Amino acid sequence: MTAGTAPEEPPDTGASRRGIVALVVWLLVSSVGAVGLLAVQPLIGLDMEVLSPVMFAPAIGALAAWVFVRGGVPRFGTAVSGGPFAIALLLSLAASAIYFLWVSLVRGAAPEIPGAVAGVPVAMMILAQALGALGEEIGFRGLLLHGLNRWTTWPISAVVTGLLFGFWHVQYYGLPPLEFLVFVLGAVALTLTMAAVMVGSFWQRMTICTIIHTGANLALAFTGGDHVALTTFGGAMVVAAVVIVPTALLLRRKGGTAG
Repeated sequence: MTAGTAPEEPPDTGASRRGIVALVVWLLVSSVGAVGLLAVQPLIGLDMEVLSPVMFAPAIGALAAWVFVRGGVPRFGTAVSGGPFAIALLLSLAASAIYFLWVSLVRGAAPEIPGAVAGVPVAMMILAQALGALGEEIGFRGLLLHGLNRWTTWPISAVVTGLLFGFWHVQYYGLPPLEFLVFVLGAVALTLTMAAVMVGSFWQRMTICTIIHTGANLALAFTGGDHVALTTFGGAMVVAAVVIVPTALLLRRKGGTAG
């Protein structure tokens, strides 16, 4: 399926029903898992600046959906090699660079990468953040986004997925309404960026999404952390989408590659 098009053939009723059940199972198990993992966090003594176990809840939900309704979990495209995947990797790195650049410009301070975070070597912290991002991506941009593509176009699927991803971050509910809404807008922009860039098989798509997600998280962590307003952070994701999405679509159209 190429960018901006609906599925070529509508799914049969049985497949649609199984797809809906899969998404419902994912949502329920992810939500319950998130509550449980939030309760586990203080017990294991792991600082949230390093990793929050709740990030793995969407992946747990995706696994449950796959086990419960295998026929309802959508299949992904075949692996791609060479140019298309290399371009996707470069665009994902470019998006990450824009996150860093925007937050740094707004704050008027360059990124600072410490030797350790909460007593953990920074290299291990980055790896932990990448694993956590992968956990969220398997659920949100893996099962949910790809599943919604069965019934609608990729931009609509991305907007719906981005909204749910934004509201998934319950830790921000106490923020001023404008700041939270800009963050949710940023989550939508983040998802649009991923949907426009990712290509290939499931794991290739998850690699691209994890790079973009981790880049956003590290841009926040290394350019001010809690001192950065989420309006700034959300703005960074919007700016990156404005640059990367049209670029990705133009390159895809020229190359004739499938999304």
